[in-house]
Amino acid sequence: MKELKITFPPSTKNRDYPIYIGINLIEKIASLFDLTQYSKVFVITDTTVEKLFLKKLLKNLPEQTKYIAVPPGEKAKHVESVMKIWTAMHDAGLDRKSLVLNLGGGVIGDMGAFATSTYMRGLAFINIPTTLLAQVDESVGGKTGVDFAGIKNIIGTFDQPDGVIIDLQTLKTLPKRAFLASFVEIIKHGMIHDKHYFEKVTSKYPTDFTDEELIAIIYGSCEIKAHYVQNDELEESGIRKILNFGHTIGHAIEAIKLETEEPLLHGEAVSLGIIAESEISKQMGLLSSEEMAVIKLALQKADAPITVTNIAVDAIFKKIKSDKKNTFNKINFSLLQGIGNAVYNQQVPEEIISNGIKAILK
Repeated sequence: MKELKITFPPSTKNRDYPIYIGINLIEKIASLFDLTQYSKVFVITDTTVEKLFLKKLLKNLPEQTKYIAVPPGEKAKHVESVMKIWTAMHDAGLDRKSLVLNLGGGVIGDMGAFATSTYMRGLAFINIPTTLLAQVDESVGGKTGVDFAGIKNIIGTFDQPDGVIIDLQTLKTLPKRAFLASFVEIIKHGMIHDKHYFEKVTSKYPTDFTDEELIAIIYGSCEIKAHYVQNDELEESGIRKILNFGHTIGHAIEAIKLETEEPLLHGEAVSLGIIAESEISKQMGLLSSEEMAVIKLALQKADAPITVTNIAVDAIFKKIKSDKKNTFNKINFSLLQGIGNAVYNQQVPEEIISNGIKAILK
């Protein structure tokens, strides 16, 4: 087992907290955290994860623990689902000293933490991410949220957990497509922060890494994300926006495709966003053609999509103009200044944005 400590400056209200990474950690939750300090424990999960891991978790929790299982997937990530969670919390008699466990993928992590951060103005919670994407992305950083008006995570809060448990046993049931899509975020971490890490995580086909190698990779991605979160928790200085590379266009594509019969997984949409925003980086004079080719090949070798069909440039523009990072009606991008180095708050001419989008259209 590996442990990573997330630490915040003394001036912030958030406590430091641990991230535990290993195998069969769900069964060890009571030894990792002192559950006796909480008045009640409540679990938020979805109906898919409920069948796989809920019973195993409940065996290691206080006998009176209650839970709610909501429908799985991005389409359930809305305020109506949150209202059902709030109702279940109320029915369970939770108080200000209760603990909530978010057991599931990124949707449960985002939505469960949002419900928890707003119920009684905030309860303690622990994230137990069950997908690789949630383990290296959503579970670390304290961003919570739900989708609204066709825009991802536009309603949300900042609220840090009491801890995170990353258990590799949950990945054994993850479909291959979801695992590969999740790996895009790992590759992105190398692109924005550490060229050596990028080379390491692209040295093999994603499913060829051993459990020990995967633990080290997850630790590495959590460490990179923690660097930005610890230095800019609320995106006030702006450096945390670097983590959004690939997401401005990626989120737009994901939201558009969610409304069709051909939805994309988050990582698949981000892969497309990475290609588009790398092309923008190149056209802005920040990224060389040689590095652009390396990025494209790395994603292709990981079976991540680099082109998309049945989508219009105008539709993507409409979505990205609603992006949370925009200010004063200016579209702000995080772009690559070479592999392993990123810059933020880059305002790009619409013609170059259009060219970046066209680079992924087929």
